[in-house]
Amino acid sequence: MFAEKSLLACVSLTILLLVLPGSASGSTSSGTFTTFEAKTVAVAVIILQAGLISTLLIKRGRQRRANVERQESEQRLAELTGLLLRTQDEERRRIALELHDVTAQSIGLIMLNLSQVQNAALSMDQRTKDKLTESLIFGEQALKDIRTLSYVLHPPLLDQAGLVTALKWYVRGFSERSGVNVTFSEEGVNGHRMPPDVEYALFRIVQESLTNIRRHTNSTIAEITVKHMRNRVRLSIRDEGNDLKLSLPRNGDGFESIGVGIPGMRHRLKQLGGELLVDSNSNGTIVTATVPVRWNGHDSSSHG
Repeated sequence: MFAEKSLLACVSLTILLLVLPGSASGSTSSGTFTTFEAKTVAVAVIILQAGLISTLLIKRGRQRRANVERQESEQRLAELTGLLLRTQDEERRRIALELHDVTAQSIGLIMLNLSQVQNAALSMDQRTKDKLTESLIFGEQALKDIRTLSYVLHPPLLDQAGLVTALKWYVRGFSERSGVNVTFSEEGVNGHRMPPDVEYALFRIVQESLTNIRRHTNSTIAEITVKHMRNRVRLSIRDEGNDLKLSLPRNGDGFESIGVGIPGMRHRLKQLGGELLVDSNSNGTIVTATVPVRWNGHDSSSHG
């Protein structure tokens, strides 16, 4: 800004010095500029102008380079975030498969062996029988927990049957485990499937939102709605809690206090061309995710 103002002042002074000699051409040593002196000063000012112009051009060039570097940094950050999310997804799938196919199977075999021992050991004293029965109960609970964890990490239904079926299953289990009464509704499915990355992103948003409701609010109810439209899908999760505090605008990119998963989901939706809005007040919180989609399955021309 200083360089621009200095350049404007020099231009004005140059014009003044070039005009004044014509009106003062009859003066000698009375204190006014002679034509030669005025032109000399004008040349000096022009040289100064050239220096200021050079400085201004260099400054603007640096600003352009800084803007380009900032954009490139943002692009690299978005690419790294996407890579991190994809790596996390693949690790979730791998761990879920390992838990389901290896760990759960091993515990199942241990329980089978314990059950056979229980049936065969007729001479076993009561204390030993009680310990064996207790071990079977613990084993059954561990097997249930491992299967639940496996499905939560990466539900097979999401790949096999799609988002709506997987959400119905997850909502039912979440309500049983947490005591939060969760209702689920959808509009305009009609057998349609969304691209896998869209289904996965929306499923994770539901998971994170319900986890936040259970951990950070006093809401006993939650409502989930999936609305399918011609070129996009809208997911909304609403609760009636009043303990959830947000520290950012409803569509900001910063960190918010409702869980570290939300910024990740926001980046994920951005990469899909969508957006995540969070609106919280004394009446509760509404999380809305909107994503453009190309429908798979039946013709989607019937969607509005």
